[in-house]
Amino acid sequence: MRRIAQFDLNLLETFEAIYSEGGVSRAARHLNLSQPAVSHSLARLREAFNDELFIREGNNLVPTAMARDIIGPIREALRNFGFALASAMHFDPATSNRLFRVGMRLSGEAPNFASLVTHMREAAPEVRLTSAHFARQDLTNLLANGDLDLAIDVAHKERAGLKRELLRHDSFVVAARKGHPAIGETLTLDTYLKLEHVFASPRSVGLGHEDAALSRIGRERKIAVRCQNAMSAWQIVSRTDMILTLSRRYAETFQGLEGNELHELPLSLPSAEAYMYWHEATEADPGLIWLREQIRTVIN
Repeated sequence: MRRIAQFDLNLLETFEAIYSEGGVSRAARHLNLSQPAVSHSLARLREAFNDELFIREGNNLVPTAMARDIIGPIREALRNFGFALASAMHFDPATSNRLFRVGMRLSGEAPNFASLVTHMREAAPEVRLTSAHFARQDLTNLLANGDLDLAIDVAHKERAGLKRELLRHDSFVVAARKGHPAIGETLTLDTYLKLEHVFASPRSVGLGHEDAALSRIGRERKIAVRCQNAMSAWQIVSRTDMILTLSRRYAETFQGLEGNELHELPLSLPSAEAYMYWHEATEADPGLIWLREQIRTVIN
């Protein structure tokens, strides 16, 4: 048989119709094609398989041994193709078991992923979700290749093929242990700068937005401890007199843990923005249209 790349897959539907209907004329009516068109397809099938496939007996075409051997796999292939085509054109969250891969940085997973999972399980109990870390410079390729279905992250520069949508703005707050001896009803900038800070970042070097804002007014804070995630920083703050600056939404996911209190940041700082990213090639995918809508509902 010829290589699959040279084979017209439309011939498989003709083969199945001839096998089921027992004749060219009946297969032509079933397929809504002319009899010569079906006869031509049968000739091509015989050439491709190097076998007669069907032998005439009276008014019927009887399948050969090879035809009987291949009818099962061909019917299964046609059935699977039909399922794949239907899935590509329609998405039913109530019955789908599709796996969605959502790119999230560590700082974005804690305040977002649990809420997304909880929300989606109600509408789509069989749908599966994966949160995956990604390198920002690789995001476009990961989305284009299907390694990620979409991503949630801070603002990126515009890139060809990359679509984005603003999900929300988020302010910054300061966390300190309850009853902190240096903080009264209001946290002042002078107190903020006198106290030692925990800085949470997966990066081993570099500073935060608050440091850039302080630098613009000629001030600097005291970073005493640097750790990789905000949960560790939150625990450190609860057991020391150090303080932590983080987004309000992130802080609210930790409320009730370790007994910390939140204070307004005594510094003018642009709000943190969360964007949803996807590749333009998946713009019309019904499943991803549905997923984007769920994320809009949860992360706002």
